[in-house]
Amino acid sequence: MLERLRDLRQDIEEKVLGTVRSAVKRAVPSPKEPEPTTRPIGQSFCDLQSKKACLTVCAPRGECECEGPALKEALEKALAEAGLSIAVGEAKTGCSGRCELGPFIGFPQKGFFYLKVAPEAAREVVRETVQRGRLLFPYLSVSPDRSYRTDILYDRFSGLLAAIDDTVCMVEVARYFLAFEEGLSCGKCVPCRLGIKRIEEALDRIVAGEGTMDDLEQIGILCETLIYAPHCQFAMASTKPVLSAVTYFRDEFIEHIEKKECRAGVCPALVEIQKKKAFRERMAEAAKKKKKK
Repeated sequence: MLERLRDLRQDIEEKVLGTVRSAVKRAVPSPKEPEPTTRPIGQSFCDLQSKKACLTVCAPRGECECEGPALKEALEKALAEAGLSIAVGEAKTGCSGRCELGPFIGFPQKGFFYLKVAPEAAREVVRETVQRGRLLFPYLSVSPDRSYRTDILYDRFSGLLAAIDDTVCMVEVARYFLAFEEGLSCGKCVPCRLGIKRIEEALDRIVAGEGTMDDLEQIGILCETLIYAPHCQFAMASTKPVLSAVTYFRDEFIEHIEKKECRAGVCPALVEIQKKKAFRERMAEAAKKKKKK
């Protein structure tokens, strides 16, 4: 009798354990082997459907001692050799001609920069970064002295100011730098306390489509004054990028003031003005065609 009870107990345990095991198997399916992906080389890093360029190279205005054009040519050649139909764009760059950071490469779709890239390194950049998606840390810009936004490169020592591509509005960049320092001034000296405020007000008017050439002149004078007049270097550090923007990208400021246009389509008030202007032009054209009929 005792043996029969033991056998019955064993049968019950086996049935219960078997039921539990099958339930666990159903709940947690066995891992499947990942299916191999067959992405075309370079496609995983660059989105060819994006409106933004995959790579841009610094294109300074005026004379420049760095090898920007040579680097662009070397990159285009390396991309062609790799069988990649990827265009190399130009990064908006303002510098005095001597730059310790250049030539540089921007990656607008990813939001980072490579600095001091010699033309001889173009094949390595294409092979490792564009084809394999690997970062080359010796070239990567990570210093806090020049890292502000992912689409801006600013060097506070040389005054270099660059945008990663042409979708960046340099007037908005100047306004960004002042807003970045807003409220940090101790206010002990008049030039810093009032000068930064006056520059900010002038930039606000320009971005809103209400600026004048007097505002642009005032910004330049105040920026130069704030380099020497204040008691400390805070005002100089705050306004130097604004002075770089006004110096190297003056044409964009003039477009904002005289034409009420933002070529990058970033400033909301000017974009709205452009839309209304385009609508009026369409209506006038339609009225002319109607009169002819």
